Amino acid sequence: MRFGWCTLRLGWRRLADLLTSVRLVVAAPLALAVVKGEHELAFWMFVVAGATDVADGLVAKWVNRPTPFGAVLDPIADKVLVGTAFVVLTWEGEIPVWLCALVLTRDLAIAGGALVLRMRVRAFRVEPLVVGKLCTLVQLLYLGFLLGERAGFDFAAVWVDPLAFAVVAFVLASALAYLAAGLRWALSDRAVRP
Repeated sequence: MRFGWCTLRLGWRRLADLLTSVRLVVAAPLALAVVKGEHELAFWMFVVAGATDVADGLVAKWVNRPTPFGAVLDPIADKVLVGTAFVVLTWEGEIPVWLCALVLTRDLAIAGGALVLRMRVRAFRVEPLVVGKLCTLVQLLYLGFLLGERAGFDFAAVWVDPLAFAVVAFVLASALAYLAAGLRWALSDRAVRP
């Protein structure tokens, strides 16, 4: 009885992290469903995974505290889900190669920049910018509507092209914002002196 109660309490405390983990778990089956042509299944899997992105943030803020593990896991889960969906839909010919390359290049540049800053700046902490969160949201919406269109939902088709333009705009805006923030950190007095 005591073990069950402790397990339940630990699970409740880590609920946000468990919700975040769903995005990691769903990425591979989602890619497989897209490749196998199971469009409706892929759409609903993506909707569930996308919903966990909202739910984990709400749980972390209002139910229990964000954990250091969750702070690292959340952006990784986002990038794995979004990156997998972009790559597989590009492979299927649904997304232009240049758009997929733009999204992945931005993510790799931000990750590389964060790694360099972490090594050079004493006080550097990885924190997402608002424009970065909006970029992820727009990417999720674009992918969701694209998968919805493939699943045969007529309302989705109207939104795909405008959201593609929004993805380009937010990817470029957020890349510039992260570059500016990174340069400010690198040039600040908090930087490690060689």
